[in-house]
Amino acid sequence: MPAAKKTKSENPVKPGAAVALFRAGSGVERLGQIVKITKSLLTVIWEDGSTELFGRAGQEFYGNADESGEAIKPRGDKQMWGTDEDSHLTIATDSVRQTLAEKRKKSAELRVERQAEQALRESHPVYQKRQADLNRYAEALQGIGTVENSWSNQTNFRIELENIPPEQMEDLISAISKIRKRHT
Repeated sequence: MPAAKKTKSENPVKPGAAVALFRAGSGVERLGQIVKITKSLLTVIWEDGSTELFGRAGQEFYGNADESGEAIKPRGDKQMWGTDEDSHLTIATDSVRQTLAEKRKKSAELRVERQAEQALRESHPVYQKRQADLNRYAEALQGIGTVENSWSNQTNFRIELENIPPEQMEDLISAISKIRKRHT
């Protein structure tokens, strides 16, 4: 009895195919669609409307393409194709879409949680006093240097003073003296 002929499976990499960007270490990042296929490259349009080129096997592409969309061979030994450790395309199956949706939901929840914590922190009287002090110090040093709120406690401020001309040193000393007098 003759062996049954194997049917050729349909190639999932075709124009219009849904794909996902997979990054090693962080998983699926975003969804897109193949819009063009050339001999050497795939053109993918992402959900946000941006486009990106990949190799026919879905590997990262670091080179340049000509007007027809074909990869241009780089000069020298410049790397043009990604390796196994780089991002690559994968077919956007239902499980891939679900994983990405869960990841986005968790990210949105964390963002809301952080915003609530920040709002609570900013509503505290100690924080508001610190911001008022910061603004006052910045105003006193305007044109001389910058004051940043780089610490979480009331006693530490970061003051940057660069390239102060000698004629502004008196202004600096005067501003610092005013601030010190307020605190004594």
